[in-house]
Amino acid sequence: MPTLLVDQGTGTVDFTTANLVNTRTMEHLRRWGIADAVRYSGFPADHPRSYRYVTSFAGHELVGFEHPANGDPAGRSRFSPESRIWCPKTYFDPVLLDTVRGLSAVTIRLRTRVDGFTESADGVLVQLTDLESGTTEQVQVSYLAGCDGGRSGVRKQLGIGLSGRFAETANVAITVRAPLNSHRTVGPAAYYNLVGPRARGVVTSVDGRDEWRVNLWHDKNYDLSAMDTEEVCRRALPGMPFEILNARTWSGHCVVADSYGTERVFLAGDAAHLPWPAGGFGMNTGLGDAVDLGWKLAAVVDGWGGPGLLRSYEAERRPVGLRNIGYAEALHRDDTRLEIPSSLEDDTVEGASHRTELAARIKASREKEFALESPALELGYSYAGSPIVVLGDSDPAEPVSFDDAASWVQSSAPGNRAPHCVLPDGRSTLDLFGDGFTLLAFDGAWSGGFRVAAEKFGIPLRVIRWDDPELARQYERRLVLVRPDGHVAWRGDSEPPDPAAALDTVRGGGQ
Repeated sequence: MPTLLVDQGTGTVDFTTANLVNTRTMEHLRRWGIADAVRYSGFPADHPRSYRYVTSFAGHELVGFEHPANGDPAGRSRFSPESRIWCPKTYFDPVLLDTVRGLSAVTIRLRTRVDGFTESADGVLVQLTDLESGTTEQVQVSYLAGCDGGRSGVRKQLGIGLSGRFAETANVAITVRAPLNSHRTVGPAAYYNLVGPRARGVVTSVDGRDEWRVNLWHDKNYDLSAMDTEEVCRRALPGMPFEILNARTWSGHCVVADSYGTERVFLAGDAAHLPWPAGGFGMNTGLGDAVDLGWKLAAVVDGWGGPGLLRSYEAERRPVGLRNIGYAEALHRDDTRLEIPSSLEDDTVEGASHRTELAARIKASREKEFALESPALELGYSYAGSPIVVLGDSDPAEPVSFDDAASWVQSSAPGNRAPHCVLPDGRSTLDLFGDGFTLLAFDGAWSGGFRVAAEKFGIPLRVIRWDDPELARQYERRLVLVRPDGHVAWRGDSEPPDPAAALDTVRGGGQ
């Protein structure tokens, strides 16, 4: 699909954000052939991804959640061929940019600003300015996707508002170089949550060595303009030398766009939702938006996507945005409303009692997020209510909720991410999906009607037959139709009475 990528920046990361690449995102990267490139992109493959709540780096550890390193095979999920990894934006973004540069259909324009656009029934006329030369021009495109961040100019021009909770706290993020590993008395980790009288916030590893990002939270009435960044660092890193590399103030929102776009202009990523930065919901939700919108745009441009396909983008992704913002908001409450007794760090009976009580509260509220894996959060979202998903009589009309990893089960129910199973050759079933639609046929099930209908609509369809009882059991029906993004579009033990009508629905036809 011919694509023009425009960015005001230079292509380099000037301030690192985002750390956690979740399991579902890693599955998408695997489909694109770059999962290992991201996994081994620079953050030490042997550095533990552990999370620790501490009163200070020279104080007491309250709770530790142990996680294996990126390169440890023991860290792979039970439900996926992939796993969560720790990969700050400093390493993540260059891999994506290099990958895109290798795509012949993509033209990249850096140091270029979008000044506005005009949408019509036939396309979008976009006004651009080259920031190096000052030259302006107009470019005619078929569709525009605004992935332009929390202050999105695309969203503002469309007049789309944000709903939720705004600016709950006043915060500062500071990137420092500091010998934390040689000064700490608590265990090694990639993430430290400071729960102490001197500082509240998070310190995360940027490079697995001596570069760290310090995020401290303050009351929303705190005057950030009068902030002393060195004083902030001294509170977070008491007794150790540090060099400040960069600093930014930020507000913690939990909001979602009231709409994800129009017929030809769409919002994705932070332009569409701004979660409290905990749990990895920002970047991972945004990449999920891009996957959903991407395959639908490609289908429409290729000629087989119907008139309702792009309209299904909001129907599928906005509920996921609302769901993830809800989780992030709950984490925000847990993070910022912990009461910190003044004697918390004291080596007294009272101090020890306070630490025990606080540790129990933290463990109860964050154990799901910091479990070795959280499949219900990362893999369990469903598009069951989508207008391009076909439900059978016994299929759940709404996504099934699960409270924890112990209760979550993979399912081929329409709208779900298709189950991961290990094939006889060692591949995952997920490796079968991505190039058009895939119809899995078990026990010799007939699929001729789907083949004829796919040819009629020009839908790329591959039929894969399996004679494997265990695989058939995991997939629950004799026929399972999987979309390019790996989500189930339809399932049944035999073809529906009208296969063409079913395929017309899943391609967004007639809507």
